[in-house]
Amino acid sequence: MPSAASASAAPETGVLTAVPLPDPDDGQEMGYLAYFPPSYEHAGAPSPLLIFLHGSGEAGVGSEASLELVDDLGIPQQVAAGAWPEELPFVILAPQYGLAEANGECEFGDDLAGFIEWAGSTYNVDPARIYLTGVSCGAIGMWDYLATHGGDVVAAAVPISGHALWALEKSGCVPLAEVPIWAFHGAADDVVPVSFVEEQIEEIGACEGADAPEIQLTVYPETGHVEAIAPTYDGSAGHDIYSWLLEHATD
Repeated sequence: MPSAASASAAPETGVLTAVPLPDPDDGQEMGYLAYFPPSYEHAGAPSPLLIFLHGSGEAGVGSEASLELVDDLGIPQQVAAGAWPEELPFVILAPQYGLAEANGECEFGDDLAGFIEWAGSTYNVDPARIYLTGVSCGAIGMWDYLATHGGDVVAAAVPISGHALWALEKSGCVPLAEVPIWAFHGAADDVVPVSFVEEQIEEIGACEGADAPEIQLTVYPETGHVEAIAPTYDGSAGHDIYSWLLEHATD
């Protein structure tokens, strides 16, 4: 389990730390795991920010004990295992959303917006290079964020094993087409069928009223819901999502 830290303390670089919910008066509304690269500086050039959104099985209340769930898969698992490349420049924050959202429609876009704003005022991160990635319910919540907040803040996003159905029903395609998207999915996903996602990606890519959406879907053959996660993040499937993310910045 990562050691606990306070958001007000100078962050330790190169390790994964847990930052549980403090006094609500501090303005922080979600407990989270944090990683700061060796290149991170308080007063130097700001670092890109990559926010990882976990699946429904890792939801909790943001306490130190509850945050133990969040490093069970994806990027936090890589960092905890010492497998994360230190040369990557990202500050990584993995906020924990609640059980109500996980058991519902993964609708935590407003909470995520507040967390992004808080993180930007707390850490030395580049406001033009804020990126989202999420798995399963986290990917659905990422789409919910885009439905409610569009592309003013986030420069690019990578959803894995999630769908945009509820986001499309909420906002239509235009806000979802404002952010470059590289989605990943397993062809054998029996939780969120890939045909379901293909239709949504096609709809967003052809969105009337949007300016040339940048959106692509990579499908892994004979791969299930969870099995699509690790090869996307560790690069073993041959896709470099991190270089792709860093090619994008907001105006």
